Amino acid sequence: MAEGHKHQFKDRKEKIGWYLDEIDSYKEDMGKWYTLFVRIILPFLLFIIPINIVAARVYKSVVTRFLSGILDPNDNAAMIAFWLVSLLIFLAILIFLPRFATFCEFAISGVFYYIALFLPVTTISNGVVIVKPLITNGLGYFIVIALSIFMFMKLVFLVFEIMYRIVFRGEKEPKAYKDDQNEIVF
Repeated sequence: MAEGHKHQFKDRKEKIGWYLDEIDSYKEDMGKWYTLFVRIILPFLLFIIPINIVAARVYKSVVTRFLSGILDPNDNAAMIAFWLVSLLIFLAILIFLPRFATFCEFAISGVFYYIALFLPVTTISNGVVIVKPLITNGLGYFIVIALSIFMFMKLVFLVFEIMYRIVFRGEKEPKAYKDDQNEIVF
């Protein structure tokens, strides 16, 4: 029985660097699919409803406070237009500014969680004021759980990326693709 090669490391920093390099190599091996699906399509699909909720709250707040004489805060057509413009801006940020998109994802999800947990929905039905939480059905719980998992994984990979940049400061390509003679290793 042949034993696998076990790496020997001088110190903990070299061991962490090796693992970070392996993670980065796997990410690079995924190529365009990683970029297309994980950085653009998946966030766009996950943030459709959170952007809707945040955009509706922002629209009502801005119209109520600053534009009350010009626009109606209950105008659904203007609210849908504001939501669609917000989605298009978010999609453009995902495509053209991926690092800024990470910041936007954390900001939008933070505001969404704040709205979902601390700001109840108030409606008036037959003269009775009804106060209920925002998330009341399976779709709402699914969105909260899926968004939580996505943002946790985004945070983990962000920490890995920051650690990678600290450990491999100034290098152009991962060490896994080079050996001592700077030749490509398969």
